[in-house]
Amino acid sequence: MTGSYVSSRDKARTEGRGPERARRSGLSDRQLAAAMAAPAAVLIIVFAFYPFAMAAWNSFNDVDINTGAASWAGLGNYVAIFSTPETVASIGRSVVWTLANLVLQVVLGVAVALLLNAGLRFQGLARGLVLFPYMVPAIVVALIFRFMFNDVTGLINYLLQTIGLIDAPVSWLSDPSTLLGTVIVVNVWKYTPFFVIIVLARLQTVPSELYEAVSVDGGGARHRFSTVTLPAIVPVVLAGALLRTIWTAYDFDLPFLLSNGGGPDRAAVTVPLEIRSLAFDAQSIGQASALAVCTAILLTGAAYFYLRSYRRAERAHG
Repeated sequence: MTGSYVSSRDKARTEGRGPERARRSGLSDRQLAAAMAAPAAVLIIVFAFYPFAMAAWNSFNDVDINTGAASWAGLGNYVAIFSTPETVASIGRSVVWTLANLVLQVVLGVAVALLLNAGLRFQGLARGLVLFPYMVPAIVVALIFRFMFNDVTGLINYLLQTIGLIDAPVSWLSDPSTLLGTVIVVNVWKYTPFFVIIVLARLQTVPSELYEAVSVDGGGARHRFSTVTLPAIVPVVLAGALLRTIWTAYDFDLPFLLSNGGGPDRAAVTVPLEIRSLAFDAQSIGQASALAVCTAILLTGAAYFYLRSYRRAERAHG
């Protein structure tokens, strides 16, 4: 009896210690999460934090592009970029470029998403066609539109002359007065589907009962949009606008390819193209780094504004 009692008690004690030993020998939830996040953290440090730290360091130095030797310049590079008319003009051009793209992409993206969510005929085919520009590589887009906007053989001039909007061909990509606007139009064509995708996805999660409740209360289409649709899509639009603001401000390929490096009178030289020009044409790594750092700081401020607005919109919608 006593031996049986002792053995059963030891067995129970051993069984009770099993999970405890397993927990001690394994990883806790916090340790497992850290281990899984470590590879991503290493990549972020290597490909984001380290290059930014190097750019910040170079912005305070005069760097020899051939040897890499650096000599302290203090705030000289920052003073230089803000006292150079060409660089200041590129900053202003980037502001126009970013704001124009953002406004047009949001407005057109929301309008197309609402249309595709209206239950029209051939809606599935239309959704597939809308996504097409977003999937085309930038180099292909540039080649297509360089041909379409050609002032001699281009399709755009032919159509506009046919319907009587213009009397003579327009040099869309070689006239400084039309170059930046033309590049903006092409960029809007390519990236508007981004907003169409995210807004359409959000619209399909809005319960139909909310629209029915507004209709029962006597509200029309305008009221359904202002009280149900708009509050639902505002957080998504703000999140998309944050991403598109950053991506558009740093957009290099389309402006460079369509304007052939910036165009006449540097009409399409935005900040990314100016950074390239400072670094490789003028061989001033310090000034190029200073301009990149200033752009990053400005976009960080914009991101803070977007995130605050996003949190307020989420609370209002919730």
